[in-house]
Order: sequence, then structure tokens, then C-alpha cells
Amino acid sequence: MNEHSLSVLEFDKVKENISEYAILDETKDKILEIIPMKDINSIKKELENVQDFMDMLKYDGGIELSEIKNIVMYLKKTSLIGTYLDIEDLYHIARNLRIFRVIKTKFQELEGKYRELHMRFKDMPTYKGLEELIEAVIDNQKQIKDTASLDLRDIRYSKKLIQNNIKRKFDDLISNPSYAKAIQERIVTVRDGRSVIPVKTEFKSQIKGIEHDRSSSGQTVFVEPISVVSLNNKMRELQVREREEIRKILLRLTDNLRNNLEGVMEVGEALLTLDYLNAKCSYGLDNKCIIPKLNQREYISIIEGRHPLINPREVVPLTFELGKHYNSLLITGPNTGGKTVALKTAGLLTVMTLSGIPITASDKTDIGYFSGVYADIGDEQSIEQNLSSFSAHLKNIQIILVGVTRASLVLLDELGSGTDPIEGSAFAMAVIDYLKEKKCKAMISTHYSEVKAHGYNEDGIETASMEFNAETLSPTYKLLMGIPGESNALTIAKRLGILPEVIEKAKSYISEDDKKVEGMITNIKEQSDELEKANEEVQGLKIEAEKLKNQYAEKVRVLEKEKEQILEKAYKESEEMMKNMQAKAKALVDKIQKEDNKKDEIRDVQKSLNMLRNSMVEEKKKKLMMKPKIVRKISYGVGDKVFVKSLKQHAIILRLFMNKDQAQVQAGILKMVVSLEDIGLMKEEKKKTYTKIHSHKGSSANYKIDLRGQLVEEAIHELENYMDRATLNGYSDIQVIHGKGTGQLRKGIQEYLKTCRYVASFRDANMNEGGLGCTVVTLK
Repeated sequence: MNEHSLSVLEFDKVKENISEYAILDETKDKILEIIPMKDINSIKKELENVQDFMDMLKYDGGIELSEIKNIVMYLKKTSLIGTYLDIEDLYHIARNLRIFRVIKTKFQELEGKYRELHMRFKDMPTYKGLEELIEAVIDNQKQIKDTASLDLRDIRYSKKLIQNNIKRKFDDLISNPSYAKAIQERIVTVRDGRSVIPVKTEFKSQIKGIEHDRSSSGQTVFVEPISVVSLNNKMRELQVREREEIRKILLRLTDNLRNNLEGVMEVGEALLTLDYLNAKCSYGLDNKCIIPKLNQREYISIIEGRHPLINPREVVPLTFELGKHYNSLLITGPNTGGKTVALKTAGLLTVMTLSGIPITASDKTDIGYFSGVYADIGDEQSIEQNLSSFSAHLKNIQIILVGVTRASLVLLDELGSGTDPIEGSAFAMAVIDYLKEKKCKAMISTHYSEVKAHGYNEDGIETASMEFNAETLSPTYKLLMGIPGESNALTIAKRLGILPEVIEKAKSYISEDDKKVEGMITNIKEQSDELEKANEEVQGLKIEAEKLKNQYAEKVRVLEKEKEQILEKAYKESEEMMKNMQAKAKALVDKIQKEDNKKDEIRDVQKSLNMLRNSMVEEKKKKLMMKPKIVRKISYGVGDKVFVKSLKQHAIILRLFMNKDQAQVQAGILKMVVSLEDIGLMKEEKKKTYTKIHSHKGSSANYKIDLRGQLVEEAIHELENYMDRATLNGYSDIQVIHGKGTGQLRKGIQEYLKTCRYVASFRDANMNEGGLGCTVVTLK
């Protein structure tokens, strides 16, 4: 990648922002050294890892890295045999080994969700044994424990005894009235590693001992009483032995690390990588970034792209594409209108993608793979950079023209500016033609009329402009595709009150060709505005048509349902009539069964009745099932609060049964299944009113329910819904028909009834009620 191009795109500033999220200085340095990757597979792999890590941060709490250290740096100290790490180094190594082990375990548990992360670290070793070995020796205050070794325990025990003896000796001395005047302060302090007391200089002869130090004023001497000299000597010996024992312990721990040095180094590198990923992803989440699609073609489609260095509350999103229908995009418009920002946004988002960094755009954005990104941008709006001279621009453009290939993205700001407009326009058009021949992807900004006309008339070049509000005399920073930018200089001058004769004189100096170009641009702008207005009207009509379509579909659905209900009622009545006729026919058969001469007549009657009933059944199926059911469109879902008309109460939707046009709702403690017809959307109450309710009925329920042929779970679910309705209708007894069969359904239902809140008692039905094939339930 061209270093100058990355610099003018301000990629370094983006990296600095990302580095602020890193914990380790080494990670910050690594981020500041990021450059676009050259291998597309490496880019894809990195983007997949970043996507997984961002999702994990967002949905699964991320990982804890606040205590990580660069243990690789500590481990390098062990390269020489005989050297050992200090207590703090070992403590941090143990903590970081534990941190990585916990992180790896989390990745394993979430393998199904974040496969790329799991695969990246799954082969990394963990060292629980080493962690525990170090933690058994070093406590959380970074001190060697007494239990680190038997010798250390004995030494510290002896030290404690001697210290107690020393304290007792000093207590006796200090509390002795004979020495009250001699002692400066009733405290014990340490000089040269030995316990001493402060004594007034004029009384030092009263206390026999060794003088170790004097105060700066000379008023106090620090004396080691002769009674504690031997104890202090023993204490010094024990301190030396303690330091030696700690050295042996640290040496032993370091040797253990040295034996596993390669694997522990891998863990250290893995933690650096995790810090690196965490920094990029934390930046991405805080700035509402996404991972774009990466294609292998030289194609860009940026949807609602935002410049990452501009305040999110002020930036205007840009949407455009390049490389699909045209290879060059020519952007025109006034100065300070946002052309430079548009070019920088395209270049910066592309470079960030190629570097494996989340970008500030919509997730529908598609970025192609480019082997080179070239930019020559003289940012006139930047206070950090002076306007480049024409010669400096030419030097940069020369480098770009030599290095450009089909797989390059070229960004040129104000091409041809800084010199005579006629020659500058000619130069700009020549460069555009050269880039077009190279078939690279190019975004170029200009305000020259000749260049605008050239771009508009050439195939493979799309024109665009930064919108300018002539009413407010200010740019809107919106990118208008397909529309060249018109000149606004005289319009602005007129609105600012410049004399009309000066404006007219200025117009007379504009060449006829320039007037034609500006006229063409104005005409295109007017046509575009008309098309946009027409498009808005069409969209409005489409929305209205869709609304009417839904209304008519609902009416058809209601009519179809009413038709089905009417037909079903009619067929039920006819079935009842047929059952009565069959019963009478059976009675007649029983009565005259013994009369042989009428048996043939009886068979004919029975056969006719059966044929009639079967034809009615077939006709019913045909009428009721020949048309597909129209699914109701609803504007509520599970968890929404609705109004149940029959209850005149609000309720919460628990489940929807769209195939049955029903929903399970809960109103207070009551759960029940109601028709979707019975549900209304909850309206915001303007004023709370109280209505006296005399009576109401729930949905109808028969006193019998037939559950034969169902699984136990299905039967219990249907029985619970049925008892909701039965209770609401005031039934005291119901019959549950489950059949005899294997007895499993009967057993499952009766087990459920034992704990059901609706049931007062239940029993097997009498023989005339269905026997063991039916259970009679008494409701509360």
C-alpha cells in the first residue's frame, strides 16, 4: 500500500483511536503498525474472528482481560540457566495462565456460536498444574506463603519466637521507671536491620548497649540494649536463611516454567492476540461498526457509510457503489460541500476492511479486495495540512499512474486544480481517460464545467454531486447519484445582495459552452427532482394499495369463515337428523326382525340410509375443505397485551394457534383459549372509567371432551384449555372420554387431574356412562 495515501486518508488517526482500547503497551504498538493485508484469505479469516469476538462481547459478556500482563517479557528473563524470576513476575504469570484457561474454556462452551474463535485457540496449551504450583507458594498479596516449604515454615516460626522475646525485653526496659527520663519515645524502631530504641543523648550512658545512629538534630541516639544484642544476632541469621530459602523456592518455580517455556510462551502470545482483538472489537461496538461483506472482485457498495473521525451526531451517511455498472465516479459540487469527505470515507472504509477493522456503515455494505489504494487529497478544510501546490499534486499523480492496476482503487480530490482552468480541465480529462483504460476503480472530485460534461458524456463514468441548498446557501453533504453538480457562485452572490448589474455582467462573461453545460446540469437536476417526487407518490400509492389489499383479504377471510360456520351448522343438523332416522330404523329392524318376509325390505331401507349419510359426509368434506384457509393477518404477537372482548378484560398472549384462529391468553390468574375474533388491540385509555357488569359468558364449552387417539401431552394440553372454558361457563361436572386401549392415556390424564387447580374430585364413569373409557370430573 502507498504510505502517502494511508497518511492523507488519516488511517493513523483511526489506529490511534483503536489503540486506546488496548491494555498492554505492546498491543498499542501493534495496532499503530497495522497495514492492509495482501492475502484475501488472511483478511477473511481476520474479519471472521473479529465478527465472532464482537458478537461474543455483545451477546455473551465478552472476556475479562483487565489483569493481563505481557508474560512473554517475563519469560525471556529465564533464558539463562540459574536465573530466577522474582515474586511479582511469578504471580502475574500464574494469574495470566489462569485467565487464558478460563477464556479457552468459555470458547469451548460457546463453540457452536463462535466456531472461528474456538478453532483459533483450541490447540493452545493450558497449565493448570503450573498455576496451582505457583499459587500454592505465592499469595494474593504477592508474598511467599509460610507453607511454601518445611524449612521456610520453621524459619518463620523461629523468627516469630525471637521477635516476641525481643518485644518482651523492650517492654520491660521501657516500663522500667529507672529509664523513664532517658528514653526519648516509648517506641521500638529498626536501624541497620536491628531493633533499637530512641534515647536522649545526655542520658545514653544510663542504657548499656550499642549506638547505631543519631538523629539529625543530635538530640537522640538509637541504642541497641545489650540485653537484645544476642536476640538481634539470631534474628539476622534467620533473615539470611529466610532469603536463601525463598531464593531456592523461586529457583524451583522458575525451573518448572523453564521446562514448559515454549507452551507458556504460546499462552503469552495468545493473550497479546486477545488484547488486540478485544481492542478492535471494543472500538467497533462503541462506534456502532459492522463487519462488511468481502468480495473477490474490485467492487464497492457502501451503504450509509460514515466517516469514522467525524462526530456521529454531525456526520451525514453516504450511499454509493463503484465497479458494478461503472468504474469511475465523478463527484462535483461547491467547495466545503463534502466532496473530500466522500472520497476519504470511501478510501478509509476500504483500508479499514482490508486491515481487518470493523467499519462505520450499514451491514449491507460490500467491500472488494484491492491490491492497492491510492489517494491524492489536498484537504482544504483541514487546519492540520497546508494546501499542496500543483507540482506536489503532479508528483503524487505520477506515482499513482505508474503503479495503478485493474485491482487498484484511486481517489483524486480536485483533479487539475491549482493551475490555469483550461489546462487544468484538459489535464483532468486526460487522467480520467487513462484510468478508464486501465479499468481501475476511481473516485474523482472536480468543479470544472468541462470535466463535468466530459464525465457525463463518457461511457463507464457515473456522475454525482454534493447537494447544495440554495435557500439556506449551505451544503447538505448528501451525495446525489447520477446528477452533476451545478455552479452556485452567482446564485449565492445574488442572494447575498450583490448589485444586479454586476451579476448580469458576470453572466455575460460566461462562455456559451459553459452556459450550455450549466443549462444541461440544471435540466438534469429538474428532471431528477421530478422523478424523485413521482417516485415518492408511487411509493405512497403502493402503501395505500397494500393497505386496501389487506383490508379486502380480511373481509374475504371473515366471509369465508362465516360461510364455513353456516355450512358446518347445516351439516351438523343433517347429521343429527340422520342419526335419529338411523335410530328409528334400528328400532324398526329390531321389532320386525323375526318376520322373514320383510328382511329384504329392511336391508334396502338400511342400505339407502347408509348411502344417504355417506353422501352427506362426503359433500360436507368437499364443501368445507376444498378451499384453502385464508390466514388472518394480525398486528400483535406472543407477549403483547390485548383486550379480550368476551371477558371485557386485558390479557397477555401466551401462544398463537394460527391454523385454528385461536390464541391462549392469561387474564390475571386465569388462562384460557379464545378466538382471534374475540381479541382486540389495546387502546390507550384517556380517562379511567368504571362500568358495572351484570353478567357475561365465556366461549361455549360442551360438558364432554373426547381425547381418544391423542398422545398424553397433547391430550393434557387440550384438556387444560377445555377446563378453562368449562369453568368460565359455570359447569360443575364434565366427562373426559379417553377410551380403554392400553390404559396409558387414562393413567396420564388421571395423574394430571390429581394436581389440577380446577378439579375438586374425579372418578371412573359408571357402566352406563362409559365405564373405564371415561372419567367424570367435578370442578371447583
